[in-house]
Amino acid sequence: MSQSEQAYTWETPPELWRGFKNSNPSWQGKIVSLYIASKPADSMISVPEVRACADRGLEGDRFFRDSWNKANRPDKAVTFIEEETLEIAAAELGTEMFADKTRRNIVTRGVPLIELLHREFTVGGVVMRGLRLFEPCGHLEKVSKLPGIFGALEHRSGLKAAILNDGLIRVGDPISLRSEMQVAVAPGT
Repeated sequence: MSQSEQAYTWETPPELWRGFKNSNPSWQGKIVSLYIASKPADSMISVPEVRACADRGLEGDRFFRDSWNKANRPDKAVTFIEEETLEIAAAELGTEMFADKTRRNIVTRGVPLIELLHREFTVGGVVMRGLRLFEPCGHLEKVSKLPGIFGALEHRSGLKAAILNDGLIRVGDPISLRSEMQVAVAPGT
């Protein structure tokens, strides 16, 4: 197993995934919102665009650093969550949408995150690789101050990904899988 496909004990096994599943193999998705926080316990701030940096993360975000590969944690660069999942979780909790409270960077619409696992995909002009589905953490419930968020997001908390090239990501940007030919010819470009 390569470093980028390293197994973590806190990841969600694909067979337990409760997130969005799309029966249409030619799905079309997009970014509906972007969030960053400058410090680990700070509130997430909605931004219209953010610069993604290969192996480093999103500029201005708490997880932006010199190199995630050197730290043996390429999965820390960027996180995704599905808007469809958030709508269901909000209904279960009897609350309004709470995307900003999830601590995730990119909220998607029409993107079955499970299909991005271990595959390269584009977000606007930025190439990424889905590394792992993951569970909510205890920090999430504490920082969000939203009782029940842990259970509402269990087995559908999102996808962690590595950033493979630099570029600007904007709300409304399309998200799509890279073809096998694109991956073979020019990985990470």
